[in-house]
Amino acid sequence: MNSLEFSVVRDGAAKDAFIDELYATTEASFRDEVPPEEFGERFSDTRFVVARRDAKLAGWLSLRPPTEGDDKRAADRGWHAMPSHDLHDAEILARLFRLAAVEAGSEGIIWHSRKTALNQQVVEMTGATALRDLFRTWQASPKRWPAAIAKPKDGAVVYAVQAPLPEDLLAKFVDFLTRAGISDCSGETCTTTWDADSVAQRIADWDEGGLLMQWLEHHDLVVAEAYAFVWSDEMMIHITEHHAPSCGLIALVAALLQRIPAAYPDIRVATVELQEDERARLEPVLASCGFEDKGARTLYHLRPQGTPAL
Repeated sequence: MNSLEFSVVRDGAAKDAFIDELYATTEASFRDEVPPEEFGERFSDTRFVVARRDAKLAGWLSLRPPTEGDDKRAADRGWHAMPSHDLHDAEILARLFRLAAVEAGSEGIIWHSRKTALNQQVVEMTGATALRDLFRTWQASPKRWPAAIAKPKDGAVVYAVQAPLPEDLLAKFVDFLTRAGISDCSGETCTTTWDADSVAQRIADWDEGGLLMQWLEHHDLVVAEAYAFVWSDEMMIHITEHHAPSCGLIALVAALLQRIPAAYPDIRVATVELQEDERARLEPVLASCGFEDKGARTLYHLRPQGTPAL
């Protein structure tokens, strides 16, 4: 037998059992850090669409209700669907998305994906509509990473960041995050005015979570940060800069890339996803560090077949 069966898991004992099944598939190191109760709380408002082949789990996606609020994300109508990152079967993905759209009702579902051959096949199979591009994806395999770190000019300095921070560096980073307008949402509300305690906690949390962090200092001010975290077999890199020199940004990214092999030797590729207003400043920097433009990450919308237009 090789039969596929699909179902929706909404609540109750069936949901508890499925979350336990997912928890059992996580790494032992993750289970050491996150108890099952905390893991389950992450899915309190989640439904699951599940595929099984001969009773064995063959794929799944999570389904969350639309975001409330008046921001751009909330304006995208539809339930938020997210398939498991290790699912690479176009037929299963397409059927999961179609069933999720039926489960969501007239508003349908939204999801985002890169424009790979697999994802484009799924879009064609489902008839989903592209709403807009969210990010531009740039990637570099380890063989393309710079062999040496370019030395920044004009007194710029690149250094690795680890907790706890000395008071002088902590003060500089508080100033940087505030000047750059980065939101701190660690409290009940979000603010762009940072203080030493919130920055120290941010760095401590990231350090404990295994993130790699680099800063760029220029004229005695922190002007950029880059941090990297593992996602499957990718190293995702995020860059924030505020009036940073291009040569310094190149050195910043190159220094971060050189730390990856020792810390995470199994990484297949480094990935940076740029928002539209970041592209002009950061795309030349990434190109200088061996990255290539791999296309957009696009937001898609799918409604149940036969649903009248809204």
